[in-house]
Amino acid sequence: MIAVAVFNICFGDLVILMGLFLALGVAAFTLELLRLGGGFEIPVARAAFAVLVLATGIVGLVAGIGMLKPRRWARAASLAFAGLLIMSCVLSFFAVPAIASIGTIGTSDLRAIDAFDLIRLALFVAIFIAIPVVYAPILGIVFNTRAWKTAFAKGMA
Repeated sequence: MIAVAVFNICFGDLVILMGLFLALGVAAFTLELLRLGGGFEIPVARAAFAVLVLATGIVGLVAGIGMLKPRRWARAASLAFAGLLIMSCVLSFFAVPAIASIGTIGTSDLRAIDAFDLIRLALFVAIFIAIPVVYAPILGIVFNTRAWKTAFAKGMA
């Protein structure tokens, strides 16, 4: 149980950092719009995605802390963390501009992607896809076993 708690805390912290990075990108984009004289416009979709990712990380962190001293709500919070991870993974294809900018090279030939764009693509896949797609089903499977259900159902605060 401690291992799952530590993983929830670590992945929750990582997702919080992702959300803060996305929020920083929203702030930079908003400031650039102001600098260009376009008025005060907030990129709502990017801001909403940053808030979703931040909320996902906070849920994961809280779930991990709740697992350290097993609380009844920690199982439900971990399952919610798994669902939010999958949702943020799916929405990242629409909200994260890294994949869109790589796709606008103008050719379908992968040899046209330079090293910088390839590194950006690899980081995007690792952070926004690999971690949620691997960790979320593990949480779902672990917390839906009979042993974990009974462990969280017995006399916990």
